[in-house]
This record gives sequence, structure tokens and C-alpha cells, in this order.
Amino acid sequence: METILQTVGISESALGKVKDLWRSGSIRLDLPVIDLQHIWLVALIQELSLETDGTRSPDAEKLKKLLLEISDFATEHFSLEEDLTTRFRYPEHPGHREQHKHFIEVLNGKIADVRNGQTASINALVNFLLDWLTMHIQKEDKNYRDFLVRSNANLREYFQKLVNAREITIDRGQVALYNMVEGKSEVGEILNESILSNIIKIWNTHNLAVQIPIIDLQHIWLISMVVELDIASKTLGNTKRQKIFNKVIAGTVEYTREHFATEEKIMERFAYKNTQNHIKQHRSFVEMVHRRQQENETGDARAAAHLVEDLKEWLVSHIAIEDRNIYLGLKDQLSEIQNYVRELINAGELVVKKKQVDMYNQVCGLKKAS
Repeated sequence: METILQTVGISESALGKVKDLWRSGSIRLDLPVIDLQHIWLVALIQELSLETDGTRSPDAEKLKKLLLEISDFATEHFSLEEDLTTRFRYPEHPGHREQHKHFIEVLNGKIADVRNGQTASINALVNFLLDWLTMHIQKEDKNYRDFLVRSNANLREYFQKLVNAREITIDRGQVALYNMVEGKSEVGEILNESILSNIIKIWNTHNLAVQIPIIDLQHIWLISMVVELDIASKTLGNTKRQKIFNKVIAGTVEYTREHFATEEKIMERFAYKNTQNHIKQHRSFVEMVHRRQQENETGDARAAAHLVEDLKEWLVSHIAIEDRNIYLGLKDQLSEIQNYVRELINAGELVVKKKQVDMYNQVCGLKKAS
């Protein structure tokens, strides 16, 4: 048992708590893929609970890692549930999606706090996550399950299509944990290798649009690099993975130069009140990329994984929060910002590449580049 648990990455204590919830029927929907995801999400939150139980000082790095795993997996799970409830026209879909959005917003806020060295409120977060998840599954998720059953929805065909098209990701640890809890194997390992599909999941679930097209375009391009490196780290051998790492490092360096310059010009031109603190965060990001580049040059095999983790943290703690605040602070000047961006492009101070525009249009559902 210990060997399996170590492979899965879930402690025996967390496993016991998940099994208790499963036996009680409080988190079981009898939808195998959804059940597998619920089991994994509950297990991650239980691990977070054990890390903050007061028996030892919390490890900030482990806290951050667990929070990012929860955020990462919530992206996959919420995307699937929202596709399911949309596909079968569940009437309460909008409200269900709003609850997911609230969960993500609270979680991302705490990831930002941990990133800034603030861990005092983690216990409150753990209680929120546990209460929210169990109540959400027991009430909201069971409501849509019952609706689907009453509607005679062909769920077997729906999930089989997802599996066949590899539109979801289920890793071996999640499969192993589900088998231990459920006692049988109904779901296998799957990896969604579509860069576009994964970008859209992250973009929509974390509500990353700041409504300033040039900033959104540049953010989407960063997400595409994060996703490409993440998939490469899971699927490719060392040589090919190294090529992707080098490509992403180079792209990230270019991104920091172009995007930060654009964002900082906009903030300064339109007197955004938090400009100086925002610029400090940009400088911190540049230093992080430099550290990962040095790790890679010294032959550290973990450099790619570290970079993926850092970039994901940046997405949820900076773009989702700090960059969103730019929109809130400047939303009355959006048309003026658009005109200013055109001035920068015409003056040659800002270059927008066609491949970036194409990616932006695909993610945002536009029919043509503007």
C-alpha cells in the first residue's frame, strides 16, 4: 500500500478521509470520470489540510505546490462539468458556473498570498475548500446528475467521445487513487495533447481576460508556451523536451521584454495607481526566468518542471489578479488605450505577430483578425 501511495502522491491519512467520504455516499455521483475527479480534488484538499493541521510549521513551498495542483486540477474538472452541463442544456448551468468561478477566485487569491509570503489565512482557506467542495458535490452536482438522469442523457456516449478524442487529461496517479477508493477500474490514463484546447480551459476557467486586446493577446501567447512545455514534460524524452524547454525559455525572455514594456507604457500613460508595485512584480518574474535558465544550463533535470510551476503560478497569482486590476482601474479609458496601442504599432514601438493574432482569435472565438 505504501509503495502505491508514494507513487500516487497521496498520504495514507488523506486516503482514509477520502474513503470515509466515499463510503458515506456524500461525494459519489456514479459518473466514473466525474467521480474520479472529485476523489482527486478532495484528496488534494485533504493533503492541504494535513499540511496546515498545526502539528508543524507549514512548508511554504509545499503549500504553494499543493495550491497550484488544486488550481490546475480544478481547471480540468470545472471545464468538463461546464461542457457537460452546457451540452445537455442543464437549466441551472449559469449559476453552477458562477460557483466554480467563486472557488477559483478565492483559491487564486490565496496562491497570490502564499507567493507574497502570507500563509496565516491558509487554515481558513482549507475550511472553505472542504466545506465548499462537499456541499457543492452533495447539492449542486447531484442536482445536475439527477437532471441528466431524468433527461435520459446518453452519458456513456458523451464520456466515450471525450475519451476517444482525448479531450480530457487523467494521469496514472488519479487512476490509481480512484481504483483504491472505488475498488474497481473503470477509467484509464488519458492525456489531452491539444495546445489550443488546454489554453481555452485555462483562459475560461480562470477568467483571465482583462478586456484590453493587446494585453489579452500577449497573455494568451504566454499560456501557449506554458501548455506546450507542460505537455512536453509529460510526453517527450530528454532530447526533445530540452528543445521545447530552450524554445520556451527564449519565448519567455522575448515575452518579458515585449509584454512588460507594453503593459508598463499603458499603465504610465494612463496613470494607473499601482504602477510601481506592478513593475516590481515584473522584475521579479524576469529574475525567476533567469534562475530557471541557469538551472537548465547547469544540467538540472528539474528545470523544465520548475519553469512550468513558476509560469502557472504567474498565471493565477499575477494575471488573474494583478492584471485584472489594471482593467478595473482603467476600464473608463479603454477606447483611449486602444488608440494609444495603435499609435505604438504605427510608430514601430510595438510589434504584433500574425501567429499571436491567430491564437488570440482562436481562443476568443473571433472570426477574423482585427
